[in-house]
Amino acid sequence: MILEINAVNKSFGGVAAVKGATFGVKEGTITSIIGPNGAGKTTLFNTINGIIRPDSGNIKFSGKDITGLKPYYIARAGISRTFQLAKVFKNMTVRDNLLLAKQADDNELKSVLNQVHYARELDTKAGDLSYGQQRLVELARAMLLPHKMLMLDEPTAGVNPLVRKELREILTKLKEKGTTILLIEHDMDFVMDISDEVVVLTEGSVLTKGTPKEVKKDKRVLEAYLGK
Repeated sequence: MILEINAVNKSFGGVAAVKGATFGVKEGTITSIIGPNGAGKTTLFNTINGIIRPDSGNIKFSGKDITGLKPYYIARAGISRTFQLAKVFKNMTVRDNLLLAKQADDNELKSVLNQVHYARELDTKAGDLSYGQQRLVELARAMLLPHKMLMLDEPTAGVNPLVRKELREILTKLKEKGTTILLIEHDMDFVMDISDEVVVLTEGSVLTKGTPKEVKKDKRVLEAYLGK
């Protein structure tokens, strides 16, 4: 396992957001975290990459304990991420947004942009891009940062079907090249199509985990989403 989550707990004001979450992510795979709103998905993500320190439990990456380390240390360890809402600096060019990840020449920048199917110029202001294009630039920036694993928080949220299709192709190719991907996603068709493993969270706890086929057959998953 490249990532090991062991009995992680996190509460806010006495309300448990994550309760004893335990699971692993295999190297070179795509693992999706799903669950209803308020299940603790983003909180768990934030404990992994250091934005939030868990109250208890531990997180290991490539065999090393990264629990509670600052985000820049975790990034240096090889974890790169995107966020639920596209985080680009709209008054800056695409080039300058990418250079926030690392210093690179235009050829390297264009190469990573080609991988995410971005066809505009480097000098384009990020604020002039569609939301879907901003998501692609954010993904390119995460890819540009040296990494072993990409963490993507709802990559298809707010994008049109064409960008969603492109994202599927992009992530599949990244996996084929050996990149480990951990994502949060609400689009169940996307999740079931692209994932090697699925982790289901509900009320902060891991309800079940397994292959997409196994998870789809689990009646508890339907109950968690529909309250039946």
